[in-house]
Amino acid sequence: MKKLATRFWLNKSYILSQACKCTGMVFTVWGLISIFNPLDDCFYNEVTFACKLLIGILAVVIVYLLSAIVSSIICLNSNKECVFTSNSKHSVYIHFGDILSPDVLAEDGNQRYNLVIPVNRCFDTIVDDNLISHRSLHGKVMQNLYDTNEFTPEGLNQIMQEALSQRDFESILTVGQKPEGNLRRFKAGTVAEVRKSQDLTYFFMGLSKLDCNLQASSTKSEYAVAIQRLIEFCNARSQGYPVVMPVIGTGLSRTNIEIRSTIKYLISALRINRDIINCDFHIIVWKGDKDKVSIKSL
Repeated sequence: MKKLATRFWLNKSYILSQACKCTGMVFTVWGLISIFNPLDDCFYNEVTFACKLLIGILAVVIVYLLSAIVSSIICLNSNKECVFTSNSKHSVYIHFGDILSPDVLAEDGNQRYNLVIPVNRCFDTIVDDNLISHRSLHGKVMQNLYDTNEFTPEGLNQIMQEALSQRDFESILTVGQKPEGNLRRFKAGTVAEVRKSQDLTYFFMGLSKLDCNLQASSTKSEYAVAIQRLIEFCNARSQGYPVVMPVIGTGLSRTNIEIRSTIKYLISALRINRDIINCDFHIIVWKGDKDKVSIKSL
């Protein structure tokens, strides 16, 4: 019940605005009907003006409350929102779900898609809670690939390095700067494309830097550059298939940007680039965060 109340509070502006619109529509229709059937005919002649006014106010309140209840039910059961449509008629959606689920786009009937996974800028593949945490999306995705025997850490690393061989790197680190893993650090927003199956291609996007303590971090300027480069990469390599992405930057990459601000930034960046968007984009908010963020009115 507490979570439900929290979700209502997060969505209250949207719910109340929808209730106002619905109430306005009801009384607009009522007004049109009264042209042909005057409301005075519904009252006895002895009913005073004050009583009629009171009845009118009660009618408005009742219709508004009913509209608010209906709007609340629809809103709180809604898991998906279309934010805008690009110049090429492709849409940007935001919805609650599990980005690791193979049915993440089941509602759209899409079978093939591209999945964006933010990783560190050295594109490490060893999930050991030292170099890569099992709790991060980076770690969960790679560990799943290893558990299903689709890749090994060494094999995936080789594929990713081959995909990156033609990309400009930023620097080559020393062991003192980064004690473990790959030492070639690429620019923020560099993407390694890995085909998992006929239906799924991973876009591993370099975002965070690891320091001498193997702690990940990313500045706001690096984050902005990374998102722009990702959008440009999707324009070149999505092949028109949907791009699915998490709310990038709210996990262990430590951008220090709260989730709602991050979502709004992603949408703004996509909106600015609406002229080059040639596929549908799906921003997935973890389904357990429904009481933390609203996907309405973004």
